[in-house]
Amino acid sequence: MIKNLFITLILFPMFVYGQEWAPVGAKWIYDHQSGLQPYLTIIESVKDTLILNKSCRKLITRQVDEIMQQDGTCRWDTFTISNDYIYTSNDTVFHYNKFESSFYPLYQLNIEAHDTVLIRDKITPCTQNEYFCSRFEYLVDSISSLKLQENTLKVVYNSPTPSSEWMFNRSWNLENYPVVDKIGSLKYFFGVRKNFVMEGEIACLRCYNDKNISYKLEKWTEDCDHLRPLHGPSSVLLNEQDEFRVFPNPFDSYINISGKYTANYELYNSDGRLLIKGSGHEINTVKLGHGVYFLQLTSGKNISHSIKVIKSFP
Repeated sequence: MIKNLFITLILFPMFVYGQEWAPVGAKWIYDHQSGLQPYLTIIESVKDTLILNKSCRKLITRQVDEIMQQDGTCRWDTFTISNDYIYTSNDTVFHYNKFESSFYPLYQLNIEAHDTVLIRDKITPCTQNEYFCSRFEYLVDSISSLKLQENTLKVVYNSPTPSSEWMFNRSWNLENYPVVDKIGSLKYFFGVRKNFVMEGEIACLRCYNDKNISYKLEKWTEDCDHLRPLHGPSSVLLNEQDEFRVFPNPFDSYINISGKYTANYELYNSDGRLLIKGSGHEINTVKLGHGVYFLQLTSGKNISHSIKVIKSFP
């Protein structure tokens, strides 16, 4: 369970609105919960562009994963997840919906305590990305401010409405991440789904930097782009005695599991649906489509661990 985020706020009577959102070079680095991949999510503002006659900023989202190679060693690799476009008008930040070729208001700063803010309504049936189909609505709990360098930024504490399916805080998980002007949600810039089923979800914003503003999570003491040591060759250590070697990863027709004990395994898709369950040293994956899966292994002592495995793309 994620603990509440505590930030020391300095109250000021006036907010500074001159600083632009997402200047080229701005970078957001998000930490993930331990367990499954990815390890980091990074958003970077890379250039100015024009969409629907609006002067926009292009944001590239990348994830940093630990990849197991054919020889069993691991390395860090970076994957591009999405390209997004935003523009700012007055106190509102608009995000481009590529499925509908239109913009919607992702952040509205001209709001007060107790306001209800509807970002998007639910779309049924959903013929596009889940993000754009989910109802996204929150209640403004309180307004405060945060001073970063010479900028006094508006801070909006918020909680999802009961009908919201997408949110800036999972209140049931005791989260209290505010929206900060010029930075966005300290949970995740584009919000998160209401429920998650596995480890490895985004935890919160680790760091933000642009030419004028620098923010770092108070409890984070390492460098912003810190990466933990890589795991050893193709192994999943359940405890000091029980070690399984999972190979190859990426896989094709089979996943092999070697170890002192016979492993009980469950293989899930990226939506958390159980696909294969059994025990032994080999999993037949011929009928699986290409993509990302999550393998949960349980030792003879009922100690479980989950890892991400990838079926090779053609």
